[in-house]
Amino acid sequence: MKRIGRRKFLLLIILAASASACVPNSAVNNAIPGNSANGTTPASCANPLYPVIQGAAWTYASSGGPAESFLFTDTITEARTDGFTLTSKFADSTLTQEWSCKPEGLQALQLGGSPVAGITVQGLSAQFETTNITGLTLPVNIQNAQQWTYGLSMKGPIAMPDNQASQAEGSVSSTFQVLGVESISVPAGAFDATKIQVNSKYTVNTSFQGFPMPLNFSSATIMWYAPYVGWVKSIENSDFGGAPYSSTIELQSYRLP
Repeated sequence: MKRIGRRKFLLLIILAASASACVPNSAVNNAIPGNSANGTTPASCANPLYPVIQGAAWTYASSGGPAESFLFTDTITEARTDGFTLTSKFADSTLTQEWSCKPEGLQALQLGGSPVAGITVQGLSAQFETTNITGLTLPVNIQNAQQWTYGLSMKGPIAMPDNQASQAEGSVSSTFQVLGVESISVPAGAFDATKIQVNSKYTVNTSFQGFPMPLNFSSATIMWYAPYVGWVKSIENSDFGGAPYSSTIELQSYRLP
């Protein structure tokens, strides 16, 4: 059996714990969302920085991260009164993620940068069960300098290259702070977007070739949300074991029914 090196194993774990979710949208609609034939925003899910409309879709390009450059499309495939399903489509896989709509805001119930339930990339397949979810991903009413927290516990198997496998469990905790409003340009257009800093800490306990391996790393991400459009850009900086990287995600196009 060919064995992967420890450094590559660590990179795969990072991808599994912090990954974000390729079909380009043919139509771009910059209108404020409302009622449509495809669906209406449930009143309980209304959020000025994230349009929860069944059929809404956003295509992103990611570059600079450990997974190199890739495209993905997020689509709200089901909108309910108590939450919604976000489906992320990569070039070779499709993943779903559940969200909860609360009176105080939106809460992602599973992992990811554009949080997804699992990830399959570069020969790694992981599917984490999440529990003990606290806090919010995006409050309904956001003020300048506002802060809030979000966290969860996770566990599940990781299937790695060369038929190797490992069990992993851990936790993620994030602190959010609003930095104001900033004018930015991405391929999908120019926006006056709310700028939010997210500092996250990851703790993952797993094993490598039979030996226990606790992993701890952190990331600092700046995210921009445009009113009635959603997430338009993010820049993530992380340093794990002396191997820093910076990843940029930008909105390429979007469609709001």
